[in-house]
Amino acid sequence: MVCNVCGLEYGLSHNCPGPISAGAQKLLEADLKAPEYGGLGYYLEQAFQIVCWDDVAIRRNAKDTRATPFAVMIWAFSMLVVLLVTTYPALARALDKTNPVAVLIGLSFGISAGLAIMAVITFAQLSLCHLLAKWLFGATGKFGEIMRPLLLGWIVNCLTIVPVAGLLLAAIGWTAVLMMVFEEVDGIERLQAFGISAGINICFFILQFSMMPVRHHL
Repeated sequence: MVCNVCGLEYGLSHNCPGPISAGAQKLLEADLKAPEYGGLGYYLEQAFQIVCWDDVAIRRNAKDTRATPFAVMIWAFSMLVVLLVTTYPALARALDKTNPVAVLIGLSFGISAGLAIMAVITFAQLSLCHLLAKWLFGATGKFGEIMRPLLLGWIVNCLTIVPVAGLLLAAIGWTAVLMMVFEEVDGIERLQAFGISAGINICFFILQFSMMPVRHHL
């Protein structure tokens, strides 16, 4: 949304400074524009800014079509790190009596399958959140604009690899990123965004947990 008084673009909350000069308006608009030749380093920086709840970074990358391939790349790399750290010990124990070639093939197949499954889950999760925001609260954002900052912000899930508290930290961080992005890009209230984000996260956590193999027997 754009304030009719000062001309600033904002999500839901906004402290209006009153009418501003044309020069100041140009500076503010420039801050929302991505550099023409931003590379991987720039978008990694944007990802960390999004994780730190930078609303300007969220809106900037939502509008930046050049961010799409870098967002997908950062998401894929983040997921690869999580899968390698969380699945390698179990795969290594299962394949420790086989030859190294079999271990490499098994690990490659497992990681590829995991990436494909998580891509489907991520797409379904974000699509459902966006549809609920539209149906229930009249969200105005576009799906592509939602996906770019969320895929960049998915890097927060790398907290999963932290011992003991990693899963909880990642869940809290990802819920916060979802809430901020839906508030800023879809234009819904923060409490509404939190309700959708937390609810969908819990549902998908239960789904992923139910898909895990049983590790004990009665």
